[in-house]
Amino acid sequence: MAKKLSVIQWLAWFYCANFLFIVALSHWPGLTDAEGRLMGLFAIDPVDDIFHLISGLLAGVVAVKSRAWSVNYFKYAGIPYAIDAVTGILFGVEFLNGDVFTEGLHHADFTVQTVLRNGPHILIPVTMLWIGYWLAKRTDRAT
Repeated sequence: MAKKLSVIQWLAWFYCANFLFIVALSHWPGLTDAEGRLMGLFAIDPVDDIFHLISGLLAGVVAVKSRAWSVNYFKYAGIPYAIDAVTGILFGVEFLNGDVFTEGLHHADFTVQTVLRNGPHILIPVTMLWIGYWLAKRTDRAT
């Protein structure tokens, strides 16, 4: 009989599907503008694709492995996305694709477009940390 998945493991599967969907979506014909930005907002380069792919595959691996692995995934995998959001808004440069190292820091940009552009990388770590530190303590460890 198959072991029942915990809520945290189901959420890891959800993150797996979402990250893999992001990779597929970024290559969907008609969703990028003339400058290659997804929906006119997100400039997704090959490094971003690789990071999203690794994040998705890792989420799937931890979901299969155990609840404890899934909890640790949520506690730690969102940190790079949080750094990316902070550097994107406060310094106008991305962290995940290495621009912060090649271009250096720019000025803070609190425009609506910048906040929307960094929105996913704000939402991802907030929800991941909430799942890892708050929800994991309140869900049944035996499931």
